[in-house]
Amino acid sequence: MLSLLLLAALGLHLFLGRDAPPVTEALTALSRGEAGSYDQSVVLFQRLPRALIAIYAGAMTAAAGCVLQGLVRNPLASPSTLGINSGATLAVIAGVFLLDLGLEAQGFAALVGAVGGFLASLAVTRLAGRNNDPRGLSLILSGALVSMLLVGTTNALMLSDPMRRADFLSWVSGNVNHVYIDRLYAFWWIGVLCLLILGALSRALTLILLGSEKAASAGVNVRPVSTLALAAAVVGAGSAVAICGPIGFIGLVVPHLVRPFAGANVALALPCCLLLGAGISLLADFGAREAFHPYVLHTGLVMDLLGGLAFAMIVKRFYLSPAVRDQA
Repeated sequence: MLSLLLLAALGLHLFLGRDAPPVTEALTALSRGEAGSYDQSVVLFQRLPRALIAIYAGAMTAAAGCVLQGLVRNPLASPSTLGINSGATLAVIAGVFLLDLGLEAQGFAALVGAVGGFLASLAVTRLAGRNNDPRGLSLILSGALVSMLLVGTTNALMLSDPMRRADFLSWVSGNVNHVYIDRLYAFWWIGVLCLLILGALSRALTLILLGSEKAASAGVNVRPVSTLALAAAVVGAGSAVAICGPIGFIGLVVPHLVRPFAGANVALALPCCLLLGAGISLLADFGAREAFHPYVLHTGLVMDLLGGLAFAMIVKRFYLSPAVRDQA
């Protein structure tokens, strides 16, 4: 069903909408791989690149959220709440504004920044006493504080150079745009490598989610596996930021939509999150492109709007419901 949803979202993104080219022209362009008319060039050089970027960003962010929520054991964990997105964003902006980094160097700066933002959240949590917080709420609060600090620093750097700010203002807000296809071409292999690592660790991760002691008794080296899985999730999310900027809340919401059907089986939950994350990202980008035609919104803004409502619902369910208060 999720595969069909993704195919439907892709068809919607490519073939429908205002000023959509005829389906025959679109299919001809896709089959030949070259444009022989204006309509074919729109499909091949605008709509298809946007779709591929949306698929990559949605899939990687959702997969990272799936792993983070499982290992952190907190339903609010995601790249946007643990300093990962904001760290990657700051690293790219600082690299460009201060060091004049090129395209490839910007991608690796985003990976370093993503890891740095996550480690900064962990460091603040250690100071706050994470060992006394079994639900991991202190890590989420630390991630929120670190994210605010990093976002503020990013804005300060952008204000220091108005000329360059215009070039990155859209990217910073999460903009799925066909002009970033060169970034996807340069960094897609990073996400694929991270997914291969997570797939190889999926059985061990499932055992860890059932309990560290049970996993250890089954022969799983809990700490190395958890560390490697966290690193793959953080780097994968950072690669998505390197391409189109931070796309928030897919990593927060998608695992909650998948969990009732996949349960704690990471081998099933991970591919489901990939498919659903890609599909939701395509639908959000289609809405951003068509809702206020002829103006095009940034996909990150649409996701922030929808994700903010989902965030409130998740907080109410897991922290404010009567059952949770009684347990506390």
